[in-house]
Amino acid sequence: MKRILFLLCLLCSLLASGQGINKVVPARPEPPRLVNDFSGKLNSFQQGALEEKLKRYNDTTSTQIAVVLMNTTGDYPIEDVGLAILRQWGVGTKEKDNGVVLLVAVEDRKVTIRTGYGMEGPLPDITAKNIIENDILPAFRNNQYYEGIDAGTNSIIKAAAGEYKAPPGYKSRQPQGDSGGGGGFGIGKII
Repeated sequence: MKRILFLLCLLCSLLASGQGINKVVPARPEPPRLVNDFSGKLNSFQQGALEEKLKRYNDTTSTQIAVVLMNTTGDYPIEDVGLAILRQWGVGTKEKDNGVVLLVAVEDRKVTIRTGYGMEGPLPDITAKNIIENDILPAFRNNQYYEGIDAGTNSIIKAAAGEYKAPPGYKSRQPQGDSGGGGGFGIGKII
């Protein structure tokens, strides 16, 4: 009886924790947009320019890149929130599972790139890590969120086309064997 009660409590806590992340994940905007700034870091011109670029890319390739800026992911890892956004919002096509989410948690000072399975080939974890470290974070450190996101999305587009190259002499500062475990870049980088 104690064992059954224990398993029931464990199951309830797992279900409750899985639903808890839904409190952090913003509702999918209606009408759907590819650029969603819940933090107020981008002005309307910047949002419009990014939205136009990402719509053009989606229209020509069917690959969707969603950019989400939020203040915090609360007690949840940014990677989990990014993956939840990818799945709950249905980023990418269902048949190809080719969505990408670039998530920025401004107050947490973290950023992650999460991918659907269809984008794991052209945008593996190491490439996402390179994009974050070389294209996004340098601009973010100067409070240039638009410039970092613009450069990052340009590099994601290049990676999807097989054209992204890490800078010459780039060596990862992350120890070997540390992986995101599928679903895109698994380590939230601190800004």
